[in-house]
Amino acid sequence: MPAVWAFLQKHRRTLCCGGLVLFLLAVLFCVWLVEVRPCESKSLAARLNDAYETATPPIQTSAVQEFCADQPLTGLAFVFYLSGGQPAGDLDLELYDADTGALLSASTGQMANLIEGQYIGLGLDTPVPAGAAARYRLVLTPRYQNEARLALGCSATPAPAWGGARLQADGQAQAGSLAILASTRVIGRFVSVFYWAVSLLLVALLAGGYWLLSARRWPAHRLYAALCVSLGLAFCLVLPPYAAPDEQFHINQAFSVASRIGSYLDFDGWHLSHVSLVNSFRRPGDENPAVQDQKTTVFTWQAVADGLFTLSPDRFGEYVEHEGDLQADISNELYLASGVGVLLGFVLRLGFVPTLFLGRLANLAAFAALTALAVKKAPFGKPVFMAAGLLPMTLHLAASYSRDSLLLALSFLYTALCLDAAFGPYQRLNRRQLALAAAVGLLLAPAKSVYLPLCALCLLIPAARLGRRARAKQAGFLACCLLVFALSGARYQIAGFLSAALPAGEPAAAAQQAEAEQPPAAEDGPRAAEGPGGLPAADSVCFSASYILAHPGLTVQLLARSAVQNADHYLKTLVGGSLSYYSLEIAWGWVVCCYLLLAFACRAPAGPPGAPLPKAALGGRLLAGGLALCCCGLAVLGCVSWTPTYYQTIYGFQGRYLLPVLPAALLALCPAGAWDGQAAGSPEGARQAGRLLLGFAAVNTGVLLNAMLAVMAR
Repeated sequence: MPAVWAFLQKHRRTLCCGGLVLFLLAVLFCVWLVEVRPCESKSLAARLNDAYETATPPIQTSAVQEFCADQPLTGLAFVFYLSGGQPAGDLDLELYDADTGALLSASTGQMANLIEGQYIGLGLDTPVPAGAAARYRLVLTPRYQNEARLALGCSATPAPAWGGARLQADGQAQAGSLAILASTRVIGRFVSVFYWAVSLLLVALLAGGYWLLSARRWPAHRLYAALCVSLGLAFCLVLPPYAAPDEQFHINQAFSVASRIGSYLDFDGWHLSHVSLVNSFRRPGDENPAVQDQKTTVFTWQAVADGLFTLSPDRFGEYVEHEGDLQADISNELYLASGVGVLLGFVLRLGFVPTLFLGRLANLAAFAALTALAVKKAPFGKPVFMAAGLLPMTLHLAASYSRDSLLLALSFLYTALCLDAAFGPYQRLNRRQLALAAAVGLLLAPAKSVYLPLCALCLLIPAARLGRRARAKQAGFLACCLLVFALSGARYQIAGFLSAALPAGEPAAAAQQAEAEQPPAAEDGPRAAEGPGGLPAADSVCFSASYILAHPGLTVQLLARSAVQNADHYLKTLVGGSLSYYSLEIAWGWVVCCYLLLAFACRAPAGPPGAPLPKAALGGRLLAGGLALCCCGLAVLGCVSWTPTYYQTIYGFQGRYLLPVLPAALLALCPAGAWDGQAAGSPEGARQAGRLLLGFAAVNTGVLLNAMLAVMAR
């Protein structure tokens, strides 16, 4: 017995890791057996004739219908009506080439399984490819074993698309045509293969995370970066390109940035330097309707998998303009990472789908690198930065083309750099530290107007650490932030708020930007009349600055009703309870787990007894909390300015708009001990960070599986 106990102690980490893998595989197998395997029969359908306002007389011998279809056929569905009870026996289906009479496919089903008044499908024993015949002839033959009979749903008049072909029932011509729903593609085993590919990635992630965390050899910021990239890749697979909020606009802009850079590299080609980036450019072959689907389905997964290793037929430097494709912004600094990824796809002449993924992965890599640097630089509160970066909503945005990916990374890094400059173990800051913080702040300033106050975090830095003319340096930096903001496209957001509608003559790009900024409505009430770019029409009245000042009571009522009626929406969209275009609802249990992990991240680790707190800790907490609250207020105010005056709640506000200031807000709410750098570096602090990383790995695994099952249920 002592030998067994010694063996268990020696190999405890390996045995625990193996047990975790076996447990996860058992759970995943049960989910596959119950939820995923039945989805293998899912198919795409085409309505060849969807009118069934009438029905045939009870069929005695057969029903014959000629029809046209240009899609492949894997099954046909009909609307049945029952006469005299449930018929028993077989129902034979035969499909012929109407011109040659050749039998193309057949099928047999049990009439005991028919349900009245809805489409019931019969699969074809041999799939019929598109164009197999110019015209088809369908024969349905029931072989009854009791007295009950069936009838078929049909239209009252012949289907025009079939050249007026009528249905024949028992040799008698009917007035209309048979209602037919065609199955054109069956997903088959692919859905199971995709499920297991993602699931095994998550199992490896959890097992590897446990192994590394139990070894305690890697610093927290490296573990965080590895986990961020791994989980981001899983989000990339489960929610492919075009699935993130407004991602189609961001993709248009990233491809335009890549096209413009690429035009300079193609010395013999047509340079786009004289064309404004308001116009959308991409290669001629960068089109795939099955992939460019905002509502992800299992067939979107299959289309992405089919095109993942394709090459582009277009030569480098060949770009075309897409006039109808709007963009998200007229500023492009937040699209440089994704644009470089897309440009790499252009250089390698990869197809549309792999190029899309390169742009996403470039955004994810930039986010992981910048936020890992934020975790490393933060003198305290490292778990807070890790928690904010590993929320499902944050990872969903980071692994997409959304400009919020770099916006979040810059805001997290700037917050950490300011805290490091203010409370780090330095007597005086060197030029490198000041230059890095200033550069990140100047990149953050023009990103979005509502987060401009966050630049004032530089006021945390004590004057003694800045050297001579400290306050002048801080004032000069803030002045530069305001100047950069004024020269950027973000100024149009302020102009739009100060007026009820866009002023005449404002660039069309601002309208495009405004449309991309405008999130989906959260209420079911009537919508305002819309003008160009998705903005309210000029004759509609919104909560502009002048209207708010004239009607403060109505504005307060709007805010109160929004808080009461949409609080659950705001709470879920902050952490990731609603993903994609807020159409994938995640179970509330995972949402609660995310908030519990955020609370755990705020817990102050136990430090050395009597460790003194920084003297400026109270002032720092007040400043960080005040700036976070100011940014939150501006975000709400920005959405209020889009809201028509007859709306009952705020138009389109989402919790994810508060993510950039989440670390500052959480640190302001943390207990006083959390601002102790010695406590953050204690063994208890390291254990807290490890538990937090493992907890987020588990929660994100659950969220991803939840999202996969929600997609399969569509």
